[in-house]
Parts: sequence; structure tokens; C-alpha cells
Amino acid sequence: MVGVAGRSKGCNTCRKRRVKCDEAKPKCHRCLKAGFECLGYERATQWRHTSVAPTSKSRPHSPEFMELISPTPMGLAPAPELSLVAFEGDMCTAYVFKNFVWKSYGSLWLDHAAEGKLDTLSLDAVKALSRLSFGLGNKVQDLQHKGESQYGRCLRVLADELGRDEVAAHDSRRLIVPILVLMMVSAIQADRTAAGFHLRAIEKVLILCGPGAFQQQPLRNAFEAARATLLVSSLLSRRRTFLENPCWHFVPYALDSSTKPQQSQLLDIFVTIPGFLEEESRINDSNSQSDDESIGLSLILDEQLDRRAALGGCVAAQLEKLYRWRWNWQRKYSQYVAIGRDEWQRDSLSPKSTDSIGSSRETSRLRFDRPIHSNDIMLYNAVLMWLMTLMWKLQPFQAASRIQCCARRAAASSASPPNSPGSSQSVSFEPLSWPGAFLSIRDPALEICRAFEWQCRHYEQHTAFSDQTCLLLLPLGMARCAFDGDSEYQDWIDNMLDSNPVTAGYGRGGGSVVGFGSYITPRALDPNARVPDDNF
Repeated sequence: MVGVAGRSKGCNTCRKRRVKCDEAKPKCHRCLKAGFECLGYERATQWRHTSVAPTSKSRPHSPEFMELISPTPMGLAPAPELSLVAFEGDMCTAYVFKNFVWKSYGSLWLDHAAEGKLDTLSLDAVKALSRLSFGLGNKVQDLQHKGESQYGRCLRVLADELGRDEVAAHDSRRLIVPILVLMMVSAIQADRTAAGFHLRAIEKVLILCGPGAFQQQPLRNAFEAARATLLVSSLLSRRRTFLENPCWHFVPYALDSSTKPQQSQLLDIFVTIPGFLEEESRINDSNSQSDDESIGLSLILDEQLDRRAALGGCVAAQLEKLYRWRWNWQRKYSQYVAIGRDEWQRDSLSPKSTDSIGSSRETSRLRFDRPIHSNDIMLYNAVLMWLMTLMWKLQPFQAASRIQCCARRAAASSASPPNSPGSSQSVSFEPLSWPGAFLSIRDPALEICRAFEWQCRHYEQHTAFSDQTCLLLLPLGMARCAFDGDSEYQDWIDNMLDSNPVTAGYGRGGGSVVGFGSYITPRALDPNARVPDDNF
């Protein structure tokens, strides 16, 4: 009202919020920008009753006074004019980072992308992932459609970037992050066609840029995530990967080799396994395709045995390297693992009632200092299961002696002078198993489950650390394959997954993980099993 001091001419929403209004018509710009509903400028007529009649003074304890000072109940529901549009992106992004499987996979680089510290395409890819994930998880179709639409726009931008004739390696390395995020989107949608496109894009960017382009963070963590993704794809397709070249093992960490994580060292061994699977498949194919009667059957068998022996030697070399890694890990981190003080609960499924093959001691609970150490042990045992399984499949009658030989050579090469604190005589592997302690793959599978059981009881610690874990659930899936047919262990694994809010719902489908189950032979499960010679 003109001429009346203190009377605001702003909209009703700004008056309630007690902020200055820009008085734009018909809707206030300040409300629209902040995500509030502008209630306009029309004032409701207020009728007030006043009286000049004398009233008695209220006494402090009179009913009238108590009624005036009594608290008025207030509703906690948001005002009807409040809109959550302004907070939509924050809520969706927080929902994505609540998923630890993704958060650990995208450690550092996913955070930078969500904060807009990398580039526009990375930020838009994270927005597409967060909206689509939130929409699917909470059945909000509007957000789901927004995520799908933004995902499509990101794909078109990415296709244009990858389709350029001349793309500088320095410019292309920044594409690795949005491709990885879009790969996560395709995983949500279970779109295999899109996943194949993203895998080829990752491979193209890595080859074009070379290992030297990923020596700085956060791209180095993005490289590790890309390497793990391509590894899983190569295991499924049984195709050798270019990542087994040693330059991809050392160059990314050439600036400071001491910063190379233990799991990265394990991946250096893991990436050689797809090449072994490809060669083993070729040996089997040569047997089925040799129909020339002029070639003697004995000659074909001799050639196959030689090729199997040569391949077995390559597998043994990696197994020895893996055992040496285990010795080094024990010297550095043995103080961070111990026997848990709490016992197994009587009403919970545990390995206490059923011993693993070849082990008569009672299984105890493990205790780790932090999640990364349990992840190291899980991934180590996963690589060990692959190599042992291949040894038993390639040379079933020599596998036991070759495995033990690898363990002895690794212990000898890892031994320090006898009087030194780190000598092999003074290293204790309890409560874990020492390298070469078992011949059955069920034993490393059990150690995977014991390490994961600790994670399930301490899942809240995951949020306190930013360690990267690219293959969190792969080891547990392989352990499940080793316990196929054992309902007690299968139920134990299912209960662990469901008891952990981070992994609830994962792995319920069962089946073979990256084709691992198809390579397991009876002797890999039980070295004393009697199997006819013609089965091999």
C-alpha cells in the first residue's frame, strides 16, 4: 500500500519466506529460480475485532494466561508451495553413491565427475545414471524417463567424439570416465548391445592413448576400473586381452611405483588368464577338427599333450608369481588380520558344521583392520582358484606336484636371510592359509567366504575409506561355483549377501561366474577323486 510504512508489495510466497521479492508479474522470478511455487500478489481480506472495553489483568497462573503461553502444535509436513525440483539432482546423486558396489568401483573419478571437476560429458553421464537409477529403484517414471533421455544425448555426443577422424590422445583420455559411467547405465538397463558398444569404446580409448596417459589421478583409478571391466569381458569371451602386455602393468605407475595398490598387482596376474583360456580352447578345437585319417591318432595326441604341457608351464609361472605376491603381502600386512574374538552364532549358518576338503581344523572367524585388506585376500584367492583350476584341467595327473613345486619355489625366492626379521622362517600366515597349503579349490573358496563374512559384519566401515575395489563380488561368485551342490554353503553365501545392505539382492540367480564353473573338474574339487583317464 502506497504511503504505509512496512507494508510489503511482494508476492505471498516471498512474504512467508521473509525474503525480498523482485515483484515480477505474473510470477516472481525469485520463487521460480529457487524452485518455489509463487502464490501471486492478491491479498486476502483480514477482519480484526478490536475493543476498548477495560479488561482485568491476567495473573501468571490464571487459565487465561496459561492458554496464551501454551505451545501450539506445528505440523512437520513441508509447505504446499515448496517444490523439490531444486533438490532433485542432489537426491538422485546421493542415491547412486549409497550403492557401495558402484562407489568403490568409481572411487575418486566418479566423485570428480559428479562434482563437475572433469568435463560436461562426464557430469551429464552421472546425471543420467543417477536419475535412471533413482527412478528404477523407487518406481518414479518421470525421473526414469529423464535419465533415459539424458543417456541418449550422452550417447550421441560420445559417438561424435569417437567418430572424429583425428582425435588427439591427450583429448581422448578424458572420454574414459563418461564411457565407464555410461557402461554402468547399460548394466542397469541390462542392455547387452549398449554394453558391447561401451566395451569397444573403452578398448579404443586405451589403445589410442597408451598407458602413459593415465599416470595422474583421477584417471589412473579410471584406468584400473576400465582394466577390470575389460578383464571380465575377456574371461567371458575367452579372448586374450592387450592388457597382459607388461607396459600396461608398470607405465601407469612409473611416476611413483610405491603407490601401486596390492589389488592392481593381482590384476597384473589376472589379465593373463583370458590368454590361457583362448589357448586351451584352441587345443580342444584342434582335436575336434583333425579328421584327416592320414595323420595318426597317436601323433595328434602327442601334439596335444605337448601343447597342454607348454600351456601348463605358463600357468605355473603365474601361479608362482601369485605365491610370491602372497608372501610379500603377509610381510607387510599380517598385523592387520587376526582371529575374530566373537564366535559364530548358534542360529546362523557358518562353515563350522562342515569342514572343507582336506581340512580337519575348526574354522574361525576373521578380523581385518580395514576393508581393503579383506578385499586383497578375496581377490588373491579368486586368482588362485582360476590358476589351480586350469592346472587340474590341463594336466590332471601332474597338477598336484606342480602346484607344490610352485609353492616351494615361491617360498625360496621370497626368503630373507635366516636371522632377519622378515625371513620365511619367522613369517606366520595364521589365521589365513600359507601358499601351497591346499590342492583343492574349495579351500580358497572358503577363505573368500570368511573374508566376506567380516565385511558383512562391518559394512559401515566401507564409507569411512575411499579405497578402490573394482571386483568386489567376483570372488564370492567364484566361491559359490566351487560349492555348487552343497546347499549348506550356498545358503550361507545367500544369507551373507542379504544381511549386508550393500549387497542385498546380488547373486541370487546363481549360475557360473564369467564361465568359471565350466572349467572345474572333479579333481579340482577333490584331488583324491578317482576319475577315468579318458575323461581328461
